[in-house]
Amino acid sequence: MNRRGLQVLFTSQKNRSEYIYHYTKSETAINFILKNKNLRFSTFNETNDPKETKDWLLTPGTNEGRDLTKYTPEYLSKRLNPYFKQSTRLLCFSKDQELTGSHLEDTHKRGFCKPRMWAQYAESHTGICLIFDSESFTEIFHDKFYDKTYTYDHVDYYDRLLADIQLEQAYMINVDHLEERGERNYCYDHLLKFNKRLFFEKAKDWENENEFRFAIFECNEELYFEYQNSLRGIVFGQDCNESDVKRIVELTTDDGIQYQKLRWRNCTPWFEFERTRWL
Repeated sequence: MNRRGLQVLFTSQKNRSEYIYHYTKSETAINFILKNKNLRFSTFNETNDPKETKDWLLTPGTNEGRDLTKYTPEYLSKRLNPYFKQSTRLLCFSKDQELTGSHLEDTHKRGFCKPRMWAQYAESHTGICLIFDSESFTEIFHDKFYDKTYTYDHVDYYDRLLADIQLEQAYMINVDHLEERGERNYCYDHLLKFNKRLFFEKAKDWENENEFRFAIFECNEELYFEYQNSLRGIVFGQDCNESDVKRIVELTTDDGIQYQKLRWRNCTPWFEFERTRWL
């Protein structure tokens, strides 16, 4: 990628789908991600969203008049949630919003300029944000995990009322099918049918994260993804200390990527354009 192509990362980007962004602590980046050139998958129930960390309440149903006495929501939840949640692995990113190509107008729309994300996931602005080329990352992902059941998509955001989800099919268990297929196979069938509703939807309070996810199902092993040459840039948080900046640049100096540091001017993120060297 030429210098002009790298500069587009920060100031002239128009294609909102070209990059995906991953916030992390400097320590994690130095000791693991950049050192090993990989990302660690988290389990679905390791996120900070109660919809994902807490057990789903699953309602039984039958089309064949089966006795549902033992299939209480509590019983189904205890038995089936591990198949849905503990066996699902995630890689989570932010995306850009609609862009004009003018950094004067677009800074707050960029995936690396989210103050809540810097506070929550990058240790209160002391960490970094990794920028990956979305197309390259996806191609490498497919080549690596083609033999697994996976999907990737943007997250949708809705506020669901309790009255509206009483008969929600995604949280209803067909006991006829369950008894025929067994717990593991039933859950696999169910998540394939309802994966968008179950794994790619969150409450509107999370909407500003503008999240994009990669999910691998039926996986109970520790899982890592070698991102190879898909890393395009690194953004340093305003309070990322100089020793961490130096170490991170040393770890990636041969990767042909672009660096930038944010400076917050009152309520607006801006760039440290005056900085011309990183070591």
